[in-house]
Amino acid sequence: MGKLNVGQQAEIYQEITMNYCFDATHIFTQDDGYMVMIGFADDEFEPTKFVILQKAHEYDDQDKQMGMDKIHIQIEDESRSKYGGIDSIQVSEGSIKVSLSDDTKSALSIDGDIEVVVPAEHPAFEEVKFELKKICEVEQIPFSG
Repeated sequence: MGKLNVGQQAEIYQEITMNYCFDATHIFTQDDGYMVMIGFADDEFEPTKFVILQKAHEYDDQDKQMGMDKIHIQIEDESRSKYGGIDSIQVSEGSIKVSLSDDTKSALSIDGDIEVVVPAEHPAFEEVKFELKKICEVEQIPFSG
């Protein structure tokens, strides 16, 4: 059997672990002054798999009352989203793993954690890693990387 490409490795890993796993060819960060957004997608223009993390710079009383004063995570569409419930984030060369609470897994309709395969040489990789670390510090989420 020949050597597997990164996408094939992601598919096999997903089958073994039941994680939501994909090869992200498009990653980005965006800060509009009100919130920071970090995104991962399998395609820039027509994604079939994607993860978006959003963190407001400040929360108002209404956000706090409604439980919307935490990082927001979404996969694929708005019906698969949740505020909070991220247990940890691990960044390693070639991947980003987001460990989730059981409640968040249920809200996102997935059985495992999120594993995004990202080439470390991707131009936005270091910026994404930096923003994830900042968010984890503010949200008190364990971070390694």
